[in-house]
Formats: sequence, C-alpha cells, structure tokens
Amino acid sequence: MATRTQHAKRNIITSISNKLVTMFATFIMRTIIIRYLGSIYLGLDSLFVSILSILSLAELGVGSAMVFSMYKPIAENDTPAVCALLKLYRTIYRWIALAMTVIGLLMVPFLHIIVKTELPEGLNLYILYFINLSSSVLSYMLFAYRSSLFTATQHFSVNNNIVTYFKIASSVLQAAAVMIFRNYYYYCLVLPLTELAKNYAIYIISNKMYPQYQCEGTVPKDELDNIKKRVAGMFLYKLSGVFRNSFDSIVLSAFLGLHILAKYNNYFYILNAITGIIILTSSSVTASVGNSIVLETKKKNYDDFNKIQLLYMWLMSWSTICLLCCYQPFVKLWVGEDMLFGDGIMIIFCVYYLTMGFNRICYIYRQAAGLWWQDRYRPVVESVVNLALNIILVKYIGVVGVMFSTIFCLVTINCIWGAHTLFKHYFTEENMTVYLLKIGLFSVLTAVSGVICYFICLRLPFTGIMAIIINLAIATLVSNIVFAAGCSFLPEFKPAISFVRNTVGLKRKG
Repeated sequence: MATRTQHAKRNIITSISNKLVTMFATFIMRTIIIRYLGSIYLGLDSLFVSILSILSLAELGVGSAMVFSMYKPIAENDTPAVCALLKLYRTIYRWIALAMTVIGLLMVPFLHIIVKTELPEGLNLYILYFINLSSSVLSYMLFAYRSSLFTATQHFSVNNNIVTYFKIASSVLQAAAVMIFRNYYYYCLVLPLTELAKNYAIYIISNKMYPQYQCEGTVPKDELDNIKKRVAGMFLYKLSGVFRNSFDSIVLSAFLGLHILAKYNNYFYILNAITGIIILTSSSVTASVGNSIVLETKKKNYDDFNKIQLLYMWLMSWSTICLLCCYQPFVKLWVGEDMLFGDGIMIIFCVYYLTMGFNRICYIYRQAAGLWWQDRYRPVVESVVNLALNIILVKYIGVVGVMFSTIFCLVTINCIWGAHTLFKHYFTEENMTVYLLKIGLFSVLTAVSGVICYFICLRLPFTGIMAIIINLAIATLVSNIVFAAGCSFLPEFKPAISFVRNTVGLKRKG
C-alpha cells in the first residue's frame, strides 16, 4: 500500500509531465498550423478555444466540490455515500452538457460578428464551430465524471497519464491532418474522436480499479447544500481568470481580426507556458500554508507570508526580465518576422506577466484562511470591468487597449482588493500599506533590471539561438544582482535565503 507521500510524489511528477507535454504539443501544433495553413487558421483555432472556455464556465467549481465531498466517505469506506455522490456528479455533468449545447447554439447567430476576418475559400465557420462544440459537450456527456475517483483516492497520477497519452495521440493525428492532408476539417475532427476514446478509457480503467463505485443512491439534503456552497465559491474564484483570458481573444477577433489574434496568442502562449511552470512552484507550498494557518500563530504566518512573497516575486522578476530579453528573438525564430509585434507591445506583455504574479501568494493565503466567501464580489467586479474596458479601449488603441485593461484590473482589483480582504479578515494586526509598498519596490527593481538588460541586448550583434542564449545569461545575471541588492535591507531577506538553502540541502555547517 502506497503512503500519502508516495502518492503525492507520483501525482506531482505526473502533473509536471502532463504540463510539459501539453506545452510542447501546443507549441508544435501552433508551429505546424502557421507553416502549413497560415495565421488565419491559427487565429481561428485560438478563437474556438476561447469561446469554449467561456461555455465551460458552467463546470467551474463542480469537479473540485465533488472531489472534496468524496474524501471523507472514501476514507471511512462508506461505499453507498460515494456511489450517491458519483450519481449526482454524473447528473450534474449531463445537465452541464445540455446547458453548453443550448448556449453554444444560441451563440451561432453572433459568430459572423465575432469573426471579423474573411475566411479562406471553402472553409465553413459554422461547421467548424459545431465540430469544436461537440468535442466539449462530449467531455461532459460521457464518463468524465468518473475521473473524480482517481483524485479522491489519491491516484490522480492515473488521470494525468490518461490525459497525457491522449494529448500525445491527438497531437500526432492533428499534425498528420495538417501536414499530410492540408485539411483543417480533419484537424478539428480529431478532437471529438479522441475525446470519445479518452472517456471510454476513463470508464474502463476506473471500473477496473473501483468496481464497488457505481452510480446509485441519493445524496442527503444537508450534504447537497454544502456542495452548492463549495461550487458557488469555486465558480466565483475561477470566473475572473476565464473571462480575463477568453474575452481578450474574442474582443481582439471581433475588432481587429484573426491575424492579429494569432500574433497575440503566440505571445500569450509563451507567457502562459512560463506562468504555468511558475504556478507549479507556488502550488507546492499550498498544503504547507494550510497546515500552518491551522497550527501556527498569525504572527508566524505573516512572517512566512512575507518570506514566500519575496521569493515568489524574485522568481517573477527574474522570469520577467528573461521574457523581455528573449521574447523577440524567440518569436522571430519560431514563427518568423511577420508574426512579430513591435517592442512596445512586447514590453507591455512583460508588464502583463509581472502583474499576474502580484496576487498569487496573497491568493494562496486567502484560500488557506477560508476567505473565499468574504472575497466573493471581487472576481465578479474584475470580470465586468475587464470586459467593459476591453470593448472601450480596443476601439482606440487596439491590442494595447486590451492588454492595458487587463493590467489595470490585475493591479487595482485583483491585487489591491485581494490584499484588502486578506488583511481585513486574517492579518488584522498588520499594515496592508507595507505589503503594497513592497510590491511597488519589487516592480521598481524589475523595471531597473529591465532597462539595463534591454539596452545591453539591443546593442548585441547576435541573432537566432545564440541571441536567446546570450540574452538569457545577461537577464539572469543582472536581474538577480539588482533584486538581491534592492531587497537586502528587508527583514525577510535573510530568512528567505536560509529557507532556499535548507530546501535545496545547502545548510551551512558550524
């Protein structure tokens, strides 16, 4: 019998593997589509992903709430309770599939407004949309609900492996559809077909591992009420993230066209890939934070909060400068000079990336302190303000307007309001202004490093891979020196350095 630590290690390894496979497969597919079909097809692909992300809002929170509800009955070997929850989960997912179908069909009359660019001859927007919609609907209609058993029993690695294998298979088939047949319809048809196969695999494997868990029974009313509250909380937390990313793409397509959307999403893909890796590092401390919130004093937790915040923003600062120095040579090498934005927009992407990190540690502590209900209005306001500013500003300043609206919301609503919730309801004895001033300090240090590195790299004669390697070395050296020097006076600086030394096994002797 595997221990909890062994399960955790296996889950972490497969999660990282799945993330890397997904990133690499997406990178390869974007490259193939641009080279063989063109930027219009890539923009169309990005648009469908964004639309379907919004349609999947109906699911946000359901999976997490159901898995959480299964922990106790599984630990207590209460098979009837697990079966009842599984039946409820299946019913909810089928209602979600129906809701997605109805909402998806209601969006059909507006597709010609969202897609501003003329499509290549012989390409039917509505057929492509229905193919993509069917893929999303199938994922909820069939056996995806049974994947909750893998997570609730600490065998999430099994689900990770299934998803990874089918991601590889679908990418190979899609690459063949584009490279051999030059057919975008075939490329899209791979999605619902592999979704069918993946769901069947989940059904077969979960039945083999857990034959005792079948859909039967009824969930008690009090437990049902608790699930509703958890779903509501998770939904509101995730709402702003989906709206932020998906509506940006839809607004760009509707006002500026698919070619601009394709360029934007190339830059955003790189940014998002790095963000995913950074979030994996911060997520590794989530369980420890939750344990500390329960066992330690608020003063101890505040000291840890400052220490972790410093280290996370150091990581964000370094990776921001790496982006600044390597963005343009990488995009040029990857998809060609025609897909480059000007340096001004590239710098705004870097600012966007940095501001995404402002609230991350604060968010982890809010979650650990159970403040999702106190914070329930913030994601809704952020979503509405972001969409409104997107529509207003894109008309006047194009891509910059869409990005500026998101940066504005990340700083004012996500960061400042989020910090206010944490300090008002948990760190009640501490000064929020000090925390915000430190965020300002980290931003200034990043800006100083950025200016130095940008002008150094601008004067170097290197191109291609050599430019990326040299620029990366310069960014690493300069950003770490500037950040360390600028933060050395902070009281959490030495504890943070000691924490890193201990974590990587570099304890000082004597």
